[in-house]
Order: sequence, then structure tokens, then C-alpha cells
Amino acid sequence: MVRTLLNRKKDIMLVIRNLGAILQGLGIVTVIPILLTYFYRDEMIYIQYFLFPGVITFIIGSLMKKVRSDVSMQIRHAMMVSSLAWLISALVGSIPFMFIAKLSFVNSYFESMSAFSGTGLTMFGKIYSVETLPKILLFWRSFEQWVGGIGIILVAMIVLIRPGVAAARLYIAEGRGERIKPSLPSTVKVIWKIYFFYTILGILLFFIVGMPLFDSINHCMTGLGTGGMSLYNDSIAHYHSFPIEIVAVFLMILGAINFSVHYRAIFKRRFKELFGDVQFKALFMIGFFVIIIIGFDLISKYGIIEGLRNAFFQGFSAITCCGFSTANLAEWGEIAKSSLIILMIIGGGAGSTAGAIKLVRIALILTVLKNHIKKSLLPNSTVMPVKMGGAIFKNKDIIEALLFTIVYIGFLLGGSFILMQLGHGALNSMFEMASAQGNVGLSIGITSPTLPLIGKITLILGMWMGRLEIIPTLVFISNILFFLRRKEKI
Repeated sequence: MVRTLLNRKKDIMLVIRNLGAILQGLGIVTVIPILLTYFYRDEMIYIQYFLFPGVITFIIGSLMKKVRSDVSMQIRHAMMVSSLAWLISALVGSIPFMFIAKLSFVNSYFESMSAFSGTGLTMFGKIYSVETLPKILLFWRSFEQWVGGIGIILVAMIVLIRPGVAAARLYIAEGRGERIKPSLPSTVKVIWKIYFFYTILGILLFFIVGMPLFDSINHCMTGLGTGGMSLYNDSIAHYHSFPIEIVAVFLMILGAINFSVHYRAIFKRRFKELFGDVQFKALFMIGFFVIIIIGFDLISKYGIIEGLRNAFFQGFSAITCCGFSTANLAEWGEIAKSSLIILMIIGGGAGSTAGAIKLVRIALILTVLKNHIKKSLLPNSTVMPVKMGGAIFKNKDIIEALLFTIVYIGFLLGGSFILMQLGHGALNSMFEMASAQGNVGLSIGITSPTLPLIGKITLILGMWMGRLEIIPTLVFISNILFFLRRKEKI
């Protein structure tokens, strides 16, 4: 009989213990918006909606952390912990939306999951205007994206989780594999330094080009974290400013580049490696190629200058998985929408704040295809290793990339079919699902408070699974289903 993770009490205790440390970090994160009331005293009435959830979450996490288990952390445990951590984080984060914005539980959970996962799809804009929200809630919404961009587990690791095998497993389970430094604690510290540096830089750049300070802080957090939620219903289009759009694109690109590349370029001052990185080059090569296609399609609608400007902004917003927008995408033609779908499926670099399949997997698959074609023209005895960016990829790396891509497309199609059953067209359904699963946030209008419950659940699952790169969530779901079937038999 196959034994699963949930068959053993000690395994469950281990999951509870490590989840407790993450909840402690989440509790601390939840109370941080309270600091904003020092500048906006009239919003002190909202403190309770952050203080109580934060303190309660921290206390529960502290109690969970005291649970003992002599089982060593394996990757399957880490996948369970990370999957639960993101579900619970969205739950805690939804409380301010319920009590301050008066959203329903499902809409609040949707908004919180979208923010934490760095997606950016929102319940605000049509029926509920985001522009009427108090600043503390706007900040919380942006802060969730900033925290989610770097990762909830990474937040807890910096102060609460001890270095070791458990920390390493959790790090991998959250969709990260890069090691900038030999040790994991050093790697985490470097990532945080880079993230803080770019956050300060982004705030200053936005402020310099004319954005108010509060707006600059929020849009920097959502841009760098590739979340893309804005303080305004019409997003970046609100400013009607090309310099602001350029700064936004700059931050999107920074967020979509691997942190190890940032480290070599900034800390080691090896700037040539930035332009020699496979994912960096692929980001611009694929991005510009598709943007040109979009641009030609938009010229008839906007004219040459505005058409190319909109194609440039929305194109990079899609491939970096940010979700800022300067146009009503529902009015775009099929060619432009289809092109954006391709970019949203590809996504940014591995080891960045971006989502989707990731550039490295796409580049690897294309390299394998090129080698296969070349090898068919050569003698059968020819040995042709798969090389990319100076590295040789093994068969297991190739299989992982292919399997992930197939599974990713499979879930994307499944979610799209569900949206189609709700009365939406095939292209629009694919667009919205690609945006949710790729953690992008661009929308053609399907996402709204009026979307049926099954549609909201489909998009929530897409955001959750996409943020964790699917496999951890499949491990979690399979264990839960096995456990429920086992209970039924008993």
C-alpha cells in the first residue's frame, strides 16, 4: 500500500512546525501597514483590522513552532508547507479587504491571493472603485505584492527560520533554485539587499519623473514585485506620462531578471554578464519580436506613435508578468490579444519575481529542438550535448522542462475551458487564464465581482498553482485527496 505524507503523524507535526515559523513572519508583515497611520492620523480607526489578524497569526505560528517532530525535512514536506503557507497568507491578507472595503469573503480572498501571488487581477475597478479606498488599505495591497514578489517563505527565512536542510527545502519548494552564495542564508541576504536597493531606486525614479511620493512607493512595490496593481482604476494610464511609463517598464524588467544576474552585475560589477545571460537576451529578443507584431496590429487603431507606445508597454508588462496597463485590452484585436497570451505564457526569468513557464525553460526547449534538427542532418553516431549559456544541460533537466511545460499548458487549457463554459469566448478565456496562471494581471474584463463563483475559484487556483510552479500544489492536492478517501474507507 502506498504511503503518503499525511499517513504519518510525525510528518504532519513536521509540517505544522515549519508552517508555524512562516506564520510568525506573516504576522509581522500584517501589522506593518499600521506604521502608515503616523502620517495619516485619520486612518487610525483601521488599525484593528491589521493588528488583530497580525497578532493572532503570530501567536498561532508561535504555538505551531513549538510542535516537535524527529522526522527530517524532505522536499515533499516542503511542498506541503509552501502550498499551505500561500493559502493561509491569502486568508489572513483578505481580512482588511472584508472589513475596510466591505468586499465579500470570496472577493477579498481573490484580491489577497492575487496580490500575494504577484498576479494583479483585481475585484476593484468596475463596481468597486479602488480610488475610494483609504491609503492604509492601498498600501497593504501594494505591500502584499512586494512581499509576494520575493516570496513569503523568503520573508520568514530572513529572521525566523534557522539555516539548514529544512530552510533549503522550503526555499526550493517556493519555486526557487538559484544559489547566489555557497550558503543559503548568505543567498537570502543578498537577494534582500538587491530587492531593497531596487525598491529605493524605483521610488526615487518615479518621484523624479513627477509621480507623488505615496504613489511612487506603491507603484514601485507593485512594479518591482511584478504584481501590477495600481492606485487608480485605469492603472498607469492615469498619469498620461511617457517618462512614468519608461520607469515602470524599467522596474518590470528588473523584477523579471534572475537575482544571481543582478548580483554579478551590481555587487561584482561584471556588467558584461548581464548582457550575456541567456534569459536576459531571450527577454528582449522574444519581447521585441512579439511587440513589433502587436504594434503593427495597433497602428490602425491608435496611429503609429501611440500604437507602438501601447504595444511596447503592454508587451513588456506581459512578458515580465507585471500587469500594469495603459490601454483597454478588451478593445484590442485578436492578433494583439493572441500575442500578449504568448508573452504571458512565456514569462520572465527563473529566479526572479516573474511567473509563467519562465524564459530558461523556453530557451532550453528551443535549443533541444534546434539540436534535434541539426542532428538529423549528421551521422547517427554524432554526439551533440545540449549547451546553453556556457552550461551543459543533462537529460533530466530537459525532461523537467518539457514535463513542466506540458503540465502548465494542460492546466491553462483546463482553466480556459471552465471560463468558456461560463459564456466567455475562447480567446478571452485563454487570455484571462494565462494572466492568472502566469501571475501577470492583465485583463480583458472577465475578472470582476460579477464573475460566477466557479470562475473566481478557477482563477484563484490558477494564481496559487502558478506562483508555486504547479508541482508543490499537485503534491498538496494529491495528499489531501488520498487522506479524504482513506477517511471514507474508515
